[in-house]
Amino acid sequence: MAERLTRGAVVERAAVLADDIGLAELTITRLGRALGIAPPGVYRHVADLDDLRRAIGRLAAREAAAALSTACAGLSGGEALAALADTLRAWAARHPGRYAALQIAPEPDDADGQAAAEALVAVIASALRAYRLDGDDLTDAIRLVRATLHGFVDLERVGGFKQPRGLDATVARAVAALDAALVGWAP
Repeated sequence: MAERLTRGAVVERAAVLADDIGLAELTITRLGRALGIAPPGVYRHVADLDDLRRAIGRLAAREAAAALSTACAGLSGGEALAALADTLRAWAARHPGRYAALQIAPEPDDADGQAAAEALVAVIASALRAYRLDGDDLTDAIRLVRATLHGFVDLERVGGFKQPRGLDATVARAVAALDAALVGWAP
C-alpha cells in the first residue's frame, strides 16, 4: 500500500520540481505526475497553484533563514555581510525554484507566511547588529542589503554577467561597499 501523502510532502516535492524545471513551469498537472497521482488528487493538499507557490515560498523562507543563520553565526560587520552574500548565492544556485518562490511576499493575512518571512528578515537584522541600527535605519539597511543581494543573485541566475571578470571579486566589492555604507548609516 502506498504511503499517504501529506500537504508537507506535496509541497516538498513541488519545491524539488520547481528547482528542477523552474517555478514558472510548475503546474498542478506536472506535480501530479511527479507524485504519481492524478492531477486532481493534488487538490486534496493545495487549493490551487497560487496556494502551492505560497507554500513553497514559506518553505523557502524557513530553509534560507536556517542556512543564513548558520553561515552568519558568530560573525559581524563585513564578515557577516560576506557570509550572507556567499550563502544566499549558493543557496539560490542549488534551489532556483525555491529562490523564485521566496520573492513572493506573503499576504498580510497569511500568518504562517508572515512568520516565515519575519524569521528570514530577523536573520538579516541579526547579521547587521554590529552596525547598531534600529527602527527605520535598520529597516532601510535590511532593504538595501536584500535589494543588493537579490539584484546580484537574480542577474547571476539568468546569466546577466558576461564580462570575463570573476563574479566572486565583484561580490566582494559589493559587500565592502555595503559595509562602508552601513558603518556610516545611522545619523
